[in-house]
Amino acid sequence: MSEKISVIIPVYKVEAYLPECLDSVVKQSYRDMEIILVEDASPDGCGAICDSYAERDGRVRVIHREKNGGLAAARNAGIELAAGAYLFFADSDDWLAEDTLERLYQGMKKYGADCSVGICVTVSERDNGKRDIQHCGQSGDQCKTALEAMEQVLLTCSSACNRLYRREMLGDLRFPQGRINEDEPFVLQMYRRMEKIVFLDCETYFYRKRSDSITTSAFSVKQMDCVYNSRDNLEFVTQKAPELIPAAEYKYCKTLLWCYVNLRKLKMDEQVKALRRQLREEIRKNRKTALTNPYLGLPLKVLTLLCV
Repeated sequence: MSEKISVIIPVYKVEAYLPECLDSVVKQSYRDMEIILVEDASPDGCGAICDSYAERDGRVRVIHREKNGGLAAARNAGIELAAGAYLFFADSDDWLAEDTLERLYQGMKKYGADCSVGICVTVSERDNGKRDIQHCGQSGDQCKTALEAMEQVLLTCSSACNRLYRREMLGDLRFPQGRINEDEPFVLQMYRRMEKIVFLDCETYFYRKRSDSITTSAFSVKQMDCVYNSRDNLEFVTQKAPELIPAAEYKYCKTLLWCYVNLRKLKMDEQVKALRRQLREEIRKNRKTALTNPYLGLPLKVLTLLCV
């Protein structure tokens, strides 16, 4: 007996990519699902595309937002409407393997996990239309505790997508609105609520790496959100999982340095100058922490010393 999965997809300015995404979802081998499309006041033809899929497939529901609120707000709107026992998030320019939901659902059941994660394949598109595909394998299925999974988020990075979450674990947790890089705080806090997370040795999600996306476009002041999120993550870990403080300090110090260096690439207006002063002071304040951190490499420790 299957259980309903709510697939939540925010939609904004992806007219060229949306049909491939939606086709991969409606054709899933796992049929017991609802597909919630949150059209976030997109200025292109995305709204009409969403409506056309809803007309053809009764499992598709569309939310048309009158004002663009960003990725986090769109996902939160989808959560409020979701009726499934499980949640799955996808970005509207990516796509799924045909058996993604089935594999994640079966994996969760097999291992008695609260969340199942598949392998993400990165697909870089060239100007000539060809695709470079980067596969990331692992050695068999891996079950991790909450602390182990949280540490992985802090030492690497994490997306909210390509994960099947047990809905009851969510509670009142929502994505932090008004920021980019909102995935990491959400996933970190979500893992904290769980006993077991299984990472499956199968490719389930295809991430389209676009030059004009938020995560791959040129550095901007908006990416200071990464600093604020890593700071909030450090505060959360300090309160809820102190064993992971060194990993959270590593992420915070690394993000401070990354933003400090990249701000130099921007035009030095008063805002940028103020942000650089702010970061330099924060780096100085955390210098001892950075220099003694077991995860921070020598080049970044040297950079910390140079920020005088």
